[in-house]
Amino acid sequence: MRIIMTNQKGGVGKTTLVFHLASLFAADGKRVLAVDLDPQANLTSCYLRGELPPESNIALLYRSESPLPLIVGDHLDLVGSDPSLGSHEDHGSTDRIRAIKEWLDGLPGYDIVIFDTPPAMGLFTRSALLASDFALIPADVSWFAYKGLADLVSSIESLRARHQAEVRPLGIILNGMQERQGFAQETWAALDDRYGHLLFKNTIPESVRVREAASQGIPVTELDRRGKAAAAYRALYAEIRERLEAMP
Repeated sequence: MRIIMTNQKGGVGKTTLVFHLASLFAADGKRVLAVDLDPQANLTSCYLRGELPPESNIALLYRSESPLPLIVGDHLDLVGSDPSLGSHEDHGSTDRIRAIKEWLDGLPGYDIVIFDTPPAMGLFTRSALLASDFALIPADVSWFAYKGLADLVSSIESLRARHQAEVRPLGIILNGMQERQGFAQETWAALDDRYGHLLFKNTIPESVRVREAASQGIPVTELDRRGKAAAAYRALYAEIRERLEAMP
């Protein structure tokens, strides 16, 4: 199963969600491959303190080579990125749009592949969408996020139709929630009214511990097992699993 974490808006917590969900899937005994498609390489830096081995760089794919997954944990592998990936980005290109799917189709053995993507509907994001079964859409509680979701869902549906892709939105995750913020509750209500069928009930709270965990390369579910953020991630993960199992 292949899952893309995507949103054209930056700062919505895609990387921390991928990092934690990949770890939770792996802890559940699934064989997981995390793929960093963002030239900023934030996901890669969650796993590695040193340099990414050249043979495990996703940029190889755009040089007609195949990257090799790097073991970064029990049941968990990584194909990472670095800023050199940016030289291969072309927002209008369709020449290599199926490169990721073709590579993964020849790379069996993973139960879960999860993509971190840049905040743009460019070549890397579109390629990952074509390779994916489901899309997870993180969002903050800003008005701009609310406005952008319609465009993103529309873009996914358009890509499905144009390229006969299989990807479907799995759901919207509200990230960085502040329970006492009145505007957050208003935005939640507006999102629930429009996207109630997609909105996950479990949200991820604003938490310094989550940022600390990612910076240390340790999931918050291990760093602070009894903390509020850890409980939120476990609840969200359970809801994601339940939704995946219910999909036809």
